[in-house]
Amino acid sequence: MAEMKLGDVRKFKGKDGKAIAVTFGLWAERKSKTQPIHIHISGSGGNTTVNNDPDSERYHRTLFRNFRRILIENDRWEFGNEGAETEEK
Repeated sequence: MAEMKLGDVRKFKGKDGKAIAVTFGLWAERKSKTQPIHIHISGSGGNTTVNNDPDSERYHRTLFRNFRRILIENDRWEFGNEGAETEEK
């Protein structure tokens, strides 16, 4: 199979036969020490973020947690233990 590039979409047979695999970019950044960490998700459809601030409309604990884990596993997390509170509950 050829290497996938950012924004590629591939169809495959999932449980219901209607699954796709999509490549996207994933990175974390914070504009200042007082701002929450934003994890960016970017692909062919644009860019969006999730963050670790429960008071924000961009907050999604489990999505942030799962993306944070991927970034940590791939040595792309620069924020130490910040965001670890999303592991709880």
